[in-house]
Amino acid sequence: MEQALAEGGVANQYLHTTLSPNVALYIAEHTTQKSKQQIVEIDLEGFSGEVIDVSDPYGCSRHGIKHHKAYHFAVKHKVVMLRGYVQPSRLGKVLNTAPYRLNVRGYPSFEDSEKAVPPFVLQEVKSYWRYDPAWARCRKLRMQEAPDQAWKDDDAVHGGVLKRESERLAEQIAKLEVQKKLIDAQSWQIQERTEKEARRKEEERLQKLEQERAEQQRLEERKRKREEEERRQEKYLAEERRGPRIWACCTEQDHLLQYFDRAALQVALGRSGYITLWDRAKGHSWSGIPNLLYNKINSRGYHQSHATLVALSPDSDNYYVQFSDGTASWVGPDSFTNAIQNSGRLSVVAFGPSGSWFVEWPSGAWQHEGLPRSLSNMLNSNRHRSVAILSISGKRDEDDFSDIDEYYELIHGRQDSRDSEPAWFIRWEDGKHPAWKLMNQPADLSETVDEVQQRGAVRSIEFGKHGEWVLRYSD
Repeated sequence: MEQALAEGGVANQYLHTTLSPNVALYIAEHTTQKSKQQIVEIDLEGFSGEVIDVSDPYGCSRHGIKHHKAYHFAVKHKVVMLRGYVQPSRLGKVLNTAPYRLNVRGYPSFEDSEKAVPPFVLQEVKSYWRYDPAWARCRKLRMQEAPDQAWKDDDAVHGGVLKRESERLAEQIAKLEVQKKLIDAQSWQIQERTEKEARRKEEERLQKLEQERAEQQRLEERKRKREEEERRQEKYLAEERRGPRIWACCTEQDHLLQYFDRAALQVALGRSGYITLWDRAKGHSWSGIPNLLYNKINSRGYHQSHATLVALSPDSDNYYVQFSDGTASWVGPDSFTNAIQNSGRLSVVAFGPSGSWFVEWPSGAWQHEGLPRSLSNMLNSNRHRSVAILSISGKRDEDDFSDIDEYYELIHGRQDSRDSEPAWFIRWEDGKHPAWKLMNQPADLSETVDEVQQRGAVRSIEFGKHGEWVLRYSD
C-alpha cells in the first residue's frame, strides 16, 4: 500500500480516488494529454470491496503509512484507496471539465494549478460534489474470497443488474410506444386540421385575389372605355371645329375632294395647287405645290416627323412647313425669315400677295408685313385677341376677267370689284362675337357662305390665287 502511494503512476491493485473536489479537478486536467477531463462519482455505500481512507494523518497512522513521500502525498491529495471490483451501477454523476478550458498543465504542482483556477469553477465543482459518510470510507472486505469466485459473483451481480435494467427499459419503451402512438394520432388530427385550415385560407386568399383582379380589370376596362370615349369625343369635336365637310372652288378641286375626309388637319391653297395634311406620318395629299416643298415632304420616311402646319403663297412659290418635332422649312421674303428665324414653333402662318405675310406664336403675339389695309386695321383694333385662322387671296390680274365675273357683278352691283383689295378671312381663337370676319370675297363664295349658314356653321376659308377658295363647314 505504501509503495502504491509512493509510486502512484505505476499500475497496482488499488484504485486511487480523492475526497477533495479541487484535487479531482487537478487530476482530471493535469495528468496526461490523453485525459478524458472527467470527474466520476463513486457510491461507496454500495461498494462491496475494501475502502482504505488515508486522507488524513489518522488514516495514515491506522493503516501504517509512515513513508514520508507516501504519507505526504496521501494527506495532501486526500486519497481514498479502493480495492475490489466497482460495478457500473455504483458509478454516479459525471462532470465534464473540458468546457472550462482551464489549461493548467503548465503548472508543476497542485498548489500552483489550484491558484490558476477561476473561483467560479471551484465553486461549481464543489456544488457538484457529494460527500460519503465517514463509516463508508473505513470498510474492510466482507470476506476473503477466491479470485475466481469473486469474479463469478461480480458477473452474476452485474448480469442481474443489467437484466433488471433491461426489463425496466423494455417496460418504459412499451409505455413510451403507447404514448407515442397516442401522440402521433393526436398530432395527425392537429396536422390535418391545420392543413385544412391552411387550405381554406389559401382558397379564400386566391378567391379574394381573383375578385380583386376582376374588379381591377373591370375598373381598368371602364377607365379605358371612358378615356377612349373622351378621345373619340375630343377627336370628333376637333374635327367639327376644323370643319368635317368641304366646299371648293379651285383648279385642283376634283383631286382635293377625292382625298379629303373629316379628319384632315389643314387644307392650304397656293398659286397653282393645294396641300392637305393629316396628323400622322405620311399624312398628306397635294397637287401643284412648289418643287422645294414637294421634295421636303415627299422625302420624309415613316420614322421621321410629319408636317403639322403649312402655308402657301397665292402668287409665288413661297411656302412654310412645320413638322411635329418643331423643326420647320420655308421660302419667303427676308423680312419673314428675320421674323421667324430661331423663334420657335408658330401657331398661324399666312402668305398674301406681293410678298405680304402674317405669323403668330403660341403665346398670342403676332407680326405681319404688307397686309391689305382692311385686314391690318382689323388686327390692330383687336390686339387683345389671338388669331386661330388667317388666309389671304391673290390679286386679280387685269387680264383675268371672265364672263362669270361680269354676271356676278351685274347681279350684285359690284362694279368696283376690279379695283378691290384681296379677299381675306380671319377667325379668332376666343370664339367671341364676331367669331370670324370675311372681306372682299368673290360673289360665288358669298352665295356659298349664305347657303352654309342656313344649315350649319362656317369653320374656315382658305384662299389661293384670285377667285379660288376652299370652305370648311359643319352641319
